[in-house]
Amino acid sequence: MRDIRAMAPVVADYSEWQANDYFKTYYSDVVLPDEQVVLAYQIEVLKQNEHKFGRGLEYGCGPTLHRAIGAARYAFRIDMADWLPDNLAQVKSWLDAGASNQDWRRFTEYVLACESDGGTSDPRRTERREEHTRKVIRNLYVSDARWRHPLGPERHEFYDLLISGFCVDAVSSDKLVWQRCMRNVLSTLQEGGLMVMHALHRCKAYKVGDRMFPGADLSADDMLKCLLDNGFDRASIDVQVVPCPENAVYGYGGIMMASGRKA
Repeated sequence: MRDIRAMAPVVADYSEWQANDYFKTYYSDVVLPDEQVVLAYQIEVLKQNEHKFGRGLEYGCGPTLHRAIGAARYAFRIDMADWLPDNLAQVKSWLDAGASNQDWRRFTEYVLACESDGGTSDPRRTERREEHTRKVIRNLYVSDARWRHPLGPERHEFYDLLISGFCVDAVSSDKLVWQRCMRNVLSTLQEGGLMVMHALHRCKAYKVGDRMFPGADLSADDMLKCLLDNGFDRASIDVQVVPCPENAVYGYGGIMMASGRKA
């Protein structure tokens, strides 16, 4: 008799993706514990840099702003890229709305708390951070990580900061596709540049609304090998796995955080 538990989950095509479903599933009510961990990690890594980054890229931003808000203090400019125009439309809506859009306010407050070691919230400071983020974000690009040059040859080794959260590992359930996508996306980072990346740990499919979308089933060893294969300095690489069994309802029980510099 066939073991149903061993069967691969049925995954949807991204033509069925709804940006609003993603926002409602993961971001509309609270800053989930796993997002708290990855935001705190991102900020801690960025704070260790002695100077501001000149050109930052958030690759695979989805319809979200919290990673850009977290990075805005540390870069003079940030470009954002995603595969789906619907996601970028949500980003542009926030950029154009000004302070009237408070969808990401709780995330901004959490970012500021991380930077001030848990200090009290100040509404004026929160608004200033979001206003500053809107100034730092420059270009929005439709991009496909499967392209050899996801942002065109002119953006090859262009950025000195690359941030990507829960994106490249969700392009396909095929690990070879993930490896090629990682090569392509990492090629946008110049030598000496810093990368901060988050991925789902050992996830074959994750939930958005009532649909499941693909996961590449990655381990920490997969991430480490990929970064080494793409020219990252071994001494600079940090890969951590954080269990989050409460998120099994979404299709994953852990997250992976990684950072490193190109040699």
